[in-house]
Amino acid sequence: MALELLLNLDHGGERTLQKQIVDQLALAIVNGTLPLEQPLPSSRVLSAQLGVGRNTVILAYQSLLDDGYIISRERSGYFVNPALLRGVRPQQLAAQTVQGEPVQWSQRWHNPPSQLPRLAKPVNWQQFPYPFIYGQISSNLFPVNHWRECSRDAVSVGAIRHWSAERLGHDDPLLIAQVRSRLLPRRGVIAEPENILITVGTQQGLALIAQLLWNRPEVRVGVENPGYVDLHNLVALSAAEQVALDVDDSGVIVDATLRSCDYLCVTPSHQSPTTVTMPLGRRQALLRAAAENDVVIIEDDYEGEFNYLSRPLPALKSMDVDGRVIYLGSLSKTLSPGIRLGYLVAAKELIEELRALRRLMVRHPAANNQHTLALFLQRGYHDSLIGKLYSTYAERYTVMKQALADYLPQLTVSPSSGGSSFWLQAPAGVDSVALAEAAAAQGIIIEPGAQHFIGSEPPSNTFRMGFSALPAEQIETGVRLLSEILVERL
Repeated sequence: MALELLLNLDHGGERTLQKQIVDQLALAIVNGTLPLEQPLPSSRVLSAQLGVGRNTVILAYQSLLDDGYIISRERSGYFVNPALLRGVRPQQLAAQTVQGEPVQWSQRWHNPPSQLPRLAKPVNWQQFPYPFIYGQISSNLFPVNHWRECSRDAVSVGAIRHWSAERLGHDDPLLIAQVRSRLLPRRGVIAEPENILITVGTQQGLALIAQLLWNRPEVRVGVENPGYVDLHNLVALSAAEQVALDVDDSGVIVDATLRSCDYLCVTPSHQSPTTVTMPLGRRQALLRAAAENDVVIIEDDYEGEFNYLSRPLPALKSMDVDGRVIYLGSLSKTLSPGIRLGYLVAAKELIEELRALRRLMVRHPAANNQHTLALFLQRGYHDSLIGKLYSTYAERYTVMKQALADYLPQLTVSPSSGGSSFWLQAPAGVDSVALAEAAAAQGIIIEPGAQHFIGSEPPSNTFRMGFSALPAEQIETGVRLLSEILVERL
């Protein structure tokens, strides 16, 4: 252990070298910087490292020993005292070593992201018996063997030579080819390699767009209301004006407010969070209005393939004749949200600028992960996974829809033909936050809906229930238990 890198001694300071060693070692101990299982350097070694007399170190160690910061083990040396770490706050010692005023960080940032609305999901959601949580996939649906095979092959000698060299801003060519030939055609989208950018999920794609296109006060960005929370946050953090656009049972409403925007963000396949699907007529009207008013559309096409009552409609991008639609897709809802890989499809010149911007941030998504995903797609494993998820989700959708009708008839269920969740509205007076807290106490997770709305007074009686993370046989029981909790609050 090279403690000389942690200890910064001022040989001409007012405090003695021994006192400086004691204070700085004590701070490192209570901060948990020094490992419990490793001995501290011997006095001879540490004195040589610090360039001080050995007696200075011996006396410092003795002081720390007397104060209980360290313990001595026979023939093993000095170790951090594990008992000390319980109940000791680092601030108690920090004041002794910090000189000058600490930085007032809260005065240095504008519009702190931590204060914006955000989705809250229990970290331990898998331990709940009825996790009606959105955006998570049952672990038993993950294709472990196929992913493990592709991960292993992605670190073969030949594969490593392929992806380990610095690519600057470029993506794995095989992955680009697979996105182009396997993923996009499923949604009716035709694109050339130069029209595709790999992203760290849809969220990074939106963040890149926000920084490149929206960061000017004269820009108006239309967002669905209710809509995707973190999209609202990205617009709020930019210099652009955020324009709330109403949503009905056919998705975002095409009206004068929409026509006044420069950019429009939509989720036509399954509107987030209401799950409604935008019909063909509304899509055509939207594209006409965008063309007539020079509006650029950002399409988040999540869960586009999961329609259980009719054939999925092709993506809005497939109907785009003038390059006006920026298309965002990801593997989060089919493979795993933890994979954090997605793709963005747009005009070549826009992709070039987004690629240059991405390069300044992360260069590119991890090349080994890109190659693993490329192999997974190339071998047809994702195609078979889609089929498995479709049949599984269709069953859960049917069970949950019936359970909601049987046990929660007092709720208004947003029209839905697919996806992996239901958007619900309780009778007036029901607080969905309080309902969620009461449900969590009974092992049920639901998602209050207020954070999806823009404005200071969002409705308090909406919530979302996902069905992708729990087996069909648990859905009915969970809905029935929730109905009992709701009845008590009516």
